[in-house]
Amino acid sequence: MKKMCISLLLVCCCLETALAQETDNFISASIDGKEWKAEAKRLKIPFRKKDFNYLALAAFEVSPDVQLWIRLYYFTDELKPGTYPIEDLAEMEKRKYKPKSKTGLFALVDYTEETKKMGHGFHDGESMSGTVTITAATPTSVEGTFEGTLQGVYYQKRVLATVTGSGLRANLGKKLLTGAGAGMVANIDPHEHDRSKKTEETDSIRITDGKFKVDWAKDDKQ
Repeated sequence: MKKMCISLLLVCCCLETALAQETDNFISASIDGKEWKAEAKRLKIPFRKKDFNYLALAAFEVSPDVQLWIRLYYFTDELKPGTYPIEDLAEMEKRKYKPKSKTGLFALVDYTEETKKMGHGFHDGESMSGTVTITAATPTSVEGTFEGTLQGVYYQKRVLATVTGSGLRANLGKKLLTGAGAGMVANIDPHEHDRSKKTEETDSIRITDGKFKVDWAKDDKQ
Protein backbone atom coordinates (compact mmCIF):
# COMPACT_ATOMS: atom_id res chain seq x y z
CA MET A 1 0.00 0.00 0.00
CA LYS A 2 2.81 2.41 0.88
CA LYS A 3 4.55 1.78 -2.44
CA MET A 4 1.28 2.31 -4.32
CA CYS A 5 0.66 5.65 -2.60
CA ILE A 6 4.19 6.84 -3.40
CA SER A 7 3.77 5.78 -7.04
CA LEU A 8 0.49 7.66 -7.31
CA LEU A 9 2.08 10.78 -5.89
CA LEU A 10 4.98 10.57 -8.34
CA VAL A 11 2.59 10.19 -11.27
CA CYS A 12 0.51 13.14 -10.10
CA CYS A 13 3.57 15.35 -9.67
CA CYS A 14 4.84 14.50 -13.16
CA LEU A 15 1.45 15.17 -14.72
CA GLU A 16 1.13 18.43 -12.82
CA THR A 17 4.50 19.61 -14.16
CA ALA A 18 3.51 18.77 -17.73
CA LEU A 19 0.13 20.48 -17.49
CA ALA A 20 1.62 23.59 -15.91
CA GLN A 21 3.44 24.24 -19.18
CA GLU A 22 0.15 24.44 -21.13
CA THR A 23 -1.23 27.88 -20.28
CA ASP A 24 -3.29 28.79 -23.37
CA ASN A 25 -6.38 28.13 -21.26
CA PHE A 26 -5.92 29.56 -17.79
CA ILE A 27 -7.34 31.24 -14.71
CA SER A 28 -5.05 33.53 -12.71
CA ALA A 29 -5.57 35.79 -9.70
CA SER A 30 -4.04 37.29 -6.60
CA ILE A 31 -5.52 35.28 -3.71
CA ASP A 32 -5.06 37.10 -0.40
CA GLY A 33 -2.07 38.80 -2.00
CA LYS A 34 -0.48 35.63 -3.40
CA GLU A 35 -0.20 35.31 -7.19
CA TRP A 36 -1.66 32.10 -8.62
CA LYS A 37 -2.19 30.71 -12.13
CA ALA A 38 -3.09 27.29 -13.54
CA GLU A 39 -4.44 25.65 -16.66
CA ALA A 40 -8.22 25.94 -16.88
CA LYS A 41 -10.85 23.43 -17.95
CA ARG A 42 -14.49 23.88 -18.94
CA LEU A 43 -17.66 22.00 -18.08
CA LYS A 44 -20.78 22.87 -20.05
CA ILE A 45 -24.15 21.23 -19.63
CA PRO A 46 -25.37 21.13 -23.26
CA PHE A 47 -29.03 21.81 -22.50
CA ARG A 48 -31.11 24.43 -20.81
CA LYS A 49 -32.12 23.73 -17.24
CA LYS A 50 -34.85 25.68 -15.47
CA ASP A 51 -34.65 28.31 -18.21
CA PHE A 52 -30.97 29.07 -17.75
CA ASN A 53 -27.66 27.94 -19.20
CA TYR A 54 -24.71 26.91 -17.06
CA LEU A 55 -21.00 27.11 -17.85
CA ALA A 56 -18.29 26.18 -15.35
CA LEU A 57 -14.60 27.10 -15.70
CA ALA A 58 -12.01 25.82 -13.25
CA ALA A 59 -8.22 25.77 -12.85
CA PHE A 60 -6.47 23.03 -10.89
CA GLU A 61 -3.19 22.28 -9.15
CA VAL A 62 -2.51 18.82 -7.77
CA SER A 63 0.11 19.05 -5.01
CA PRO A 64 -1.19 20.68 -2.93
CA ASP A 65 -4.74 20.50 -4.22
CA VAL A 66 -5.79 24.04 -5.20
CA GLN A 67 -8.85 24.90 -7.29
CA LEU A 68 -10.34 28.20 -8.48
CA TRP A 69 -13.78 28.06 -10.09
CA ILE A 70 -15.91 30.52 -12.10
CA ARG A 71 -19.47 29.34 -12.70
CA LEU A 72 -21.70 31.34 -15.03
CA TYR A 73 -25.51 31.18 -15.05
CA TYR A 74 -27.10 33.04 -17.96
CA PHE A 75 -30.71 33.49 -19.01
CA THR A 76 -29.89 34.23 -22.66
CA ASP A 77 -28.98 31.96 -25.57
CA GLU A 78 -25.34 33.07 -25.54
CA LEU A 79 -22.76 34.83 -23.40
CA LYS A 80 -22.31 38.53 -24.04
CA PRO A 81 -19.55 40.96 -22.96
CA GLY A 82 -20.36 42.97 -19.87
CA THR A 83 -19.84 43.21 -16.11
CA TYR A 84 -21.94 40.89 -13.98
CA PRO A 85 -22.41 40.34 -10.22
CA ILE A 86 -20.89 37.52 -8.22
CA GLU A 87 -23.65 35.96 -6.17
CA ASP A 88 -23.85 34.70 -2.61
CA LEU A 89 -24.55 30.98 -3.04
CA ALA A 90 -26.97 30.75 -0.10
CA GLU A 91 -28.96 33.77 -1.28
CA MET A 92 -29.03 32.46 -4.83
CA GLU A 93 -30.49 29.13 -3.67
CA LYS A 94 -33.16 30.93 -1.66
CA ARG A 95 -34.23 32.76 -4.83
CA LYS A 96 -34.27 29.43 -6.71
CA TYR A 97 -31.53 30.62 -9.06
CA LYS A 98 -33.42 33.70 -10.19
CA PRO A 99 -30.94 36.54 -10.96
CA LYS A 100 -30.88 39.53 -8.63
CA SER A 101 -29.84 41.88 -11.43
CA LYS A 102 -31.48 42.50 -14.82
CA THR A 103 -28.33 41.66 -16.77
CA GLY A 104 -29.41 38.10 -17.52
CA LEU A 105 -26.18 36.62 -16.11
CA PHE A 106 -24.64 36.08 -12.71
CA ALA A 107 -21.58 34.22 -11.50
CA LEU A 108 -20.29 32.14 -8.64
CA VAL A 109 -16.56 32.27 -7.81
CA ASP A 110 -15.25 29.56 -5.48
CA TYR A 111 -11.86 28.51 -4.15
CA THR A 112 -10.43 25.51 -2.30
CA GLU A 113 -6.97 24.48 -1.12
CA GLU A 114 -5.47 21.75 1.04
CA THR A 115 -4.48 22.94 4.48
CA LYS A 116 -2.43 19.95 5.66
CA LYS A 117 -0.05 17.49 4.09
CA MET A 118 -1.83 14.79 2.07
CA GLY A 119 -5.12 16.68 2.17
CA HIS A 120 -6.35 16.06 5.70
CA GLY A 121 -8.10 19.45 5.61
CA PHE A 122 -9.32 22.15 3.24
CA HIS A 123 -9.68 25.91 3.36
CA ASP A 124 -12.50 26.92 1.02
CA GLY A 125 -13.80 30.22 -0.23
CA GLU A 126 -17.55 30.17 -0.93
CA SER A 127 -18.95 32.63 -3.47
CA MET A 128 -20.16 35.81 -1.77
CA SER A 129 -19.66 39.13 -3.62
CA GLY A 130 -17.78 40.89 -6.41
CA THR A 131 -17.97 41.11 -10.20
CA VAL A 132 -17.02 39.14 -13.30
CA THR A 133 -16.38 41.04 -16.52
CA ILE A 134 -16.62 39.16 -19.81
CA THR A 135 -14.42 40.96 -22.32
CA ALA A 136 -14.88 38.53 -25.23
CA ALA A 137 -17.12 35.55 -25.92
CA THR A 138 -17.86 33.19 -28.79
CA PRO A 139 -19.86 29.94 -28.92
CA THR A 140 -16.64 28.07 -28.06
CA SER A 141 -14.61 30.50 -25.93
CA VAL A 142 -14.78 33.12 -23.20
CA GLU A 143 -12.31 35.46 -21.54
CA GLY A 144 -12.44 38.23 -19.01
CA THR A 145 -11.54 39.49 -15.54
CA PHE A 146 -12.93 39.15 -12.02
CA GLU A 147 -12.52 40.20 -8.39
CA GLY A 148 -14.41 39.48 -5.23
CA THR A 149 -14.59 38.50 -1.58
CA LEU A 150 -15.35 34.90 -0.61
CA GLN A 151 -16.68 33.48 2.65
CA GLY A 152 -13.82 31.41 4.08
CA VAL A 153 -14.73 28.05 5.64
CA TYR A 154 -12.71 25.05 6.80
CA TYR A 155 -13.15 21.31 6.32
CA GLN A 156 -11.41 18.49 8.16
CA LYS A 157 -11.31 14.75 7.52
CA ARG A 158 -13.63 12.65 9.66
CA VAL A 159 -11.83 10.65 12.35
CA LEU A 160 -12.72 7.27 10.86
CA ALA A 161 -11.48 8.33 7.42
CA THR A 162 -8.18 9.47 8.92
CA VAL A 163 -7.67 6.32 11.02
CA THR A 164 -8.53 3.85 8.24
CA GLY A 165 -6.77 5.77 5.50
CA SER A 166 -9.91 5.88 3.34
CA GLY A 167 -9.77 9.67 3.22
CA LEU A 168 -6.18 9.60 1.98
CA ARG A 169 -6.99 7.02 -0.71
CA ALA A 170 -9.93 9.12 -1.91
CA ASN A 171 -7.69 12.19 -2.15
CA LEU A 172 -5.03 10.30 -4.10
CA GLY A 173 -7.61 9.01 -6.54
CA LYS A 174 -8.86 12.52 -7.21
CA LYS A 175 -5.31 13.82 -7.57
CA LEU A 176 -4.55 11.17 -10.18
CA LEU A 177 -7.61 12.09 -12.24
CA THR A 178 -6.98 15.82 -11.86
CA GLY A 179 -3.34 15.46 -12.85
CA ALA A 180 -4.41 13.54 -15.95
CA GLY A 181 -6.59 16.48 -17.01
CA ALA A 182 -9.93 15.18 -15.72
CA GLY A 183 -10.32 17.68 -12.91
CA MET A 184 -13.86 18.66 -13.90
CA VAL A 185 -14.89 15.00 -13.74
CA ALA A 186 -13.21 14.28 -10.41
CA ASN A 187 -14.41 17.54 -8.82
CA ILE A 188 -17.89 18.37 -10.10
CA ASP A 189 -18.39 20.74 -7.15
CA PRO A 190 -15.52 22.77 -5.61
CA HIS A 191 -16.74 22.13 -2.06
CA GLU A 192 -17.39 18.39 -2.33
CA HIS A 193 -14.71 16.91 -0.04
CA ASP A 194 -14.82 13.16 0.45
CA ARG A 195 -15.20 11.92 4.04
CA SER A 196 -14.87 15.46 5.43
CA LYS A 197 -16.98 17.79 7.53
CA LYS A 198 -17.26 21.56 7.70
CA THR A 199 -15.99 23.13 10.92
CA GLU A 200 -17.27 26.26 12.64
CA GLU A 201 -14.13 28.26 11.81
CA THR A 202 -14.64 31.05 9.24
CA ASP A 203 -12.75 33.94 7.71
CA SER A 204 -12.70 35.72 4.34
CA ILE A 205 -10.66 35.29 1.16
CA ARG A 206 -9.97 38.27 -1.07
CA ILE A 207 -9.43 37.77 -4.80
CA THR A 208 -8.05 40.59 -6.97
CA ASP A 209 -6.62 40.99 -10.47
CA GLY A 210 -8.41 37.85 -11.66
CA LYS A 211 -8.15 36.89 -15.33
CA PHE A 212 -9.45 33.93 -17.33
CA LYS A 213 -9.32 32.65 -20.89
CA VAL A 214 -10.80 29.32 -21.99
CA ASP A 215 -11.28 28.03 -25.54
CA TRP A 216 -12.97 24.63 -25.96
CA ALA A 217 -13.27 24.54 -29.77
CA LYS A 218 -10.85 21.59 -29.99
CA ASP A 219 -12.79 19.69 -27.33
CA ASP A 220 -16.04 20.07 -29.28
CA LYS A 221 -14.41 18.58 -32.40
CA GLN A 222 -13.28 15.43 -30.61
